[in-house]
Amino acid sequence: MEVIHSRSRQGKGACDSLDEARFRARVVRMGVVPPHASTAAAMEALRRQGICSNAAQQWLSQEPSDESTRQHLLAEIYDRLEDCPSPATEWQAVRDVLNDDELLAALLGLSAVSIRRYCKGERQCSDAVAARLHWLALVIDQLEGTYNAHGIRRWFQRPRSSLDGQAPRDRLKGDWDPDDAAIRAIASLAHSACIGMVAS
Repeated sequence: MEVIHSRSRQGKGACDSLDEARFRARVVRMGVVPPHASTAAAMEALRRQGICSNAAQQWLSQEPSDESTRQHLLAEIYDRLEDCPSPATEWQAVRDVLNDDELLAALLGLSAVSIRRYCKGERQCSDAVAARLHWLALVIDQLEGTYNAHGIRRWFQRPRSSLDGQAPRDRLKGDWDPDDAAIRAIASLAHSACIGMVAS
């Protein structure tokens, strides 16, 4: 099996050493499992949701003694989750962390009313909105463990010299694309927080 080594591409990948706790944190922030779920429960939930289901099933089928294969699968699934928006689970998970619909709406270029409708399942999520929501979930995943919920909210609103004096929120305007260079710089800044670097 080819193992994907794409972690940290455009700054939004894993911290340099991936362990099961870091893997579970990403699945939790995507809203797929509740906090404190086991790795096996996270894999089973991914399989049920149809997210990396083949690899998740393969991980579940491995004996614990086959540690090398399990670790390779863990890293592969972690990386592939970067490309797996899951709006059905991510709306509430991201909303729970930010706890501020006005801020969430501003970060996604939407209205607070739209946020509430999406969370209730009253509106279908477009691919573009799903991609922005997923990007936001991954960035929050990077920030958790360094910042609490209050600190994460402030992080998006605090001007940063590495962003030419802008706050991340200032760049997340309108129909932004996660692949834009200006947005990748925000993801890189979040990644630096994940690996313990001082970023300004």
